[in-house]
Amino acid sequence: MRKLLFVALMGAVFTPGALSAQLVLGPQLNWGDDSDFGLGARAEYTWSFDPGTLTLGSFDYYFPKNGDWWEVNLNIGHKIPVELADLGLYAGAGLNWAHVSAPNSAGQKVSDDKFGLNLLAGLKYYLTNLTPYGEIRVQVGGGQQVVLSGGVMFDVGSG
Repeated sequence: MRKLLFVALMGAVFTPGALSAQLVLGPQLNWGDDSDFGLGARAEYTWSFDPGTLTLGSFDYYFPKNGDWWEVNLNIGHKIPVELADLGLYAGAGLNWAHVSAPNSAGQKVSDDKFGLNLLAGLKYYLTNLTPYGEIRVQVGGGQQVVLSGGVMFDVGSG
């Protein structure tokens, strides 16, 4: 019975028509106070059973002065009601995985994977099929930095 209930719930949440109407994708630019400039890709999913809840995922590659730095972030956000129809605010928290690789004093490449938590807040401006946004993300553990992100999300469910 539990398996049938689980399958029914997943079918309701992830039906192809509902999935495409709730998924937006896009590129983003980042600046981190430790990692410098970065480029990334972002996906956002709005849950059908709670339209105020967002799942935000991103992959970001940074270009620090020495070495390599990339991050994977998975966050849950909640929309904050505002009176302006085209403007959206959200806040949330989630997980951060930072991979840092740099040469040590002997010139050998040393890498480290760190896991931590994110606290974030963002602002969106809703247009017809695209949404510009800006976000601030504070990382506790993991990358241990403050990141400013901005980009444009494209609605993939406009069919």
